[in-house]
Order: sequence, then C-alpha cells, then structure tokens
Amino acid sequence: MLQLIRQKVNYRFILILGILFLSAQNVFAQLYPSSFYQNSQLDTNWENSIGFRIENSNFFKNDEYFNNIIQGYTLIGWFVNPKFVYYPAKNTRIEAGAHFLKYDGVDNFTKVLPTLSVQHQLTKSVDVVLGTLYGSTNHQMIEPVFRYEYFFTDNIENGLQFLINKKRYWGDIWINWQNFIFKGDDEQEIFTLGLANKFFLTKAESRHQLTVPVQILFVHHGGQINETKKKLQTINNDALGLSYTYNFASGFIDQIGADQYYVLFNDMSGSDYQTPYLLGYGIYSQIFAKAKGFILNGTWWYSDHYISQRGHPIFQSKSTQYTTHYEQYRAFITGRLMYENEVIEGLNVGAGVELYGNLYDYTVEYWYMFYINFNRDFFIKKFKKN
Repeated sequence: MLQLIRQKVNYRFILILGILFLSAQNVFAQLYPSSFYQNSQLDTNWENSIGFRIENSNFFKNDEYFNNIIQGYTLIGWFVNPKFVYYPAKNTRIEAGAHFLKYDGVDNFTKVLPTLSVQHQLTKSVDVVLGTLYGSTNHQMIEPVFRYEYFFTDNIENGLQFLINKKRYWGDIWINWQNFIFKGDDEQEIFTLGLANKFFLTKAESRHQLTVPVQILFVHHGGQINETKKKLQTINNDALGLSYTYNFASGFIDQIGADQYYVLFNDMSGSDYQTPYLLGYGIYSQIFAKAKGFILNGTWWYSDHYISQRGHPIFQSKSTQYTTHYEQYRAFITGRLMYENEVIEGLNVGAGVELYGNLYDYTVEYWYMFYINFNRDFFIKKFKKN
C-alpha cells in the first residue's frame, strides 16, 4: 500500500514538474532585506590581518494568528554576535566570538553560545566551513521548507557547510548538528541536513534571469550509542521550482519576478513513524517587486497532508498547539510589504507587515515588525609577513 502511494506521488510530481516549465504566469522567490544575509565571500585584502565584527539585531515582531494550527505570539528582544576575524591567508578566514540572545521581559539571557568558524577556499568556486555556519536566511530556502524567523530565534547553526558559486550553479550544502549525544544518553542526536541549489538557465549579464531552484531538507532524530525509548524519526521536505526575474536598468523599480514551487513532504522514519501522514505536497506561488528599499510580494499556497519540522507551521496540516488536530488541506493567499533603509554604513532600520487570507474559512491573520540591524567589520591590525 505504501509503495502504491509513493508511486502516485511520483506521478503527480512528474506532472506538476511539466506544468512548471509550461506555465510562466504562475511562477513566483523568497526575498528579504539585505541586512538579513551574511556576506560569505572571502576578502583577499584582509590577508594576514585581524579585525573585529559585530552582528546585531534589535527586533519587535507581533504575530497575530487565530487559527488552530499555530497560536499568535510576540517576539521582542535582541541578539548580538561580537567576534574577532583573522585571515592567516587570503583563502582562509577564522572567526571566534559569542552569540547572546535576550528577550525583553526576561531577566537572563535566553541563549549564550560560543561561536567559532573556519572557512577555507578549496577551489576558485568552492568554500568549506567548519564550526559556526552561514545559516538561517543565508540558505535562501522558501518558508514552507525553512522558516526565515530563525534569523531572530535560532541564528546560530554549527556543523559542516560547502558553498559553491559557479557561473551556472549556486549551491549551499550543510549539516547543522543541533544535539550531540554521548554513550548511554537518554536523549537523541538531532541534526538538519540541507541542500539548496540554483541552476541558472540564462547568462549573468542578462536582464531576464531564469533559474531552477532545487531545495532538499532532512531533519533526523536518532542515534546508535544512546539508550532511549524515543523513536527514530527522519522527515524530508523537498522543493522544485522555476524562477523568473527581470532587472531594470534605471528608474524607481529595481526588480520584478515570479516563482513557482512544487513542495513535497515525506516521513522516512519507517514502521515507527509518528506523524499522522506519510506523504504530502504543496504548491507555492509568488510574485515580487523590489524598489528603492521596498520589497512587495504576494503568494498563493495550497497543500494536502503537508508537514515540515523547519518550515513555518502556518503552511502545514499538523497543529502545533493541539496534539490531535489536523487539517488535511490548507490554502491561503498572502501579501507582504517590507522596507529597509541604511542610515549609516552597516546600520539598517526596517519594518514589515504581512496579511494571510485563509481560502477555506475566509479569515485574515497578520504580522508586523520593526527592527534595527547592525553588521560591520572593524579593522585592527595587519601583521608583517615572515
């Protein structure tokens, strides 16, 4: 029976893949202001130099949700990640520091984490990162698969990462090890394995950009040396899309574009699965425009038996507040407007709002936020070569 279900989903996957490449009118990508991304490029000018970097966000985000899948909540607080940056060679960067996360109304820090990252350029187009990774929004995944709000709440990821940047291909392959176990532990090892890919069908200098994004995510709970009664679990989410962007040469509007994704859920835990469904899918369509600090986008989402452990819960069928509540079908349209202004170098002030219109019960939910992000490098000293 399970094999038959898998075959049906595979046939459906092939059918929708064909539709993606034949219908451009429904094609829509995930966009956020520039201060939500870290620059992963090595700077050869810093060879044999040491500096200091600050990454900081002060945020207020109010989520007004009233459905049975996810309850509303408010995020208000700040995080800061001060770190020393050292380039022992032009193709190697070492960063060491600490990450502090504090929510307003809580006396103590919610998180205090040491950070250490070593990045080395293996080839002209491939970098490897060990330790603290370029995470959250840097993965450039769509929100039904990977939640952008992790930028505020779970900004630090640790593990192994490969960054690939070629003429016709961009890739981010990583493993975020979230829970380490020792022999005999009564808990599970937890890690997230992700592969974010973009295949460029047009030349980089073209105003018309056509891209095929492929996103694969595994979340695993398990272990072999532990002693626990918890069941092994492996959840897989995939997204295959077609993305179009037009870049304006001048004027108020910088970009317009559209993406369409077919999204797949698969519980790969075997006979001990704990989710209510084994397979599910979703359709994620988006149009967007960027204009002088503004980002405007609209999306349409439809899903059937869809679950994601790292995506935004509002897209899934399983409730995060009621253990026995499920909604097989989910469908809504959204509209989001964000604005960001760089006041001085490295200091960005921004705001955003998004509306969710449920197409089944005709309700409207929303969130709004204000933030100040500060990201800047400070040069300290250049050492003489021996």
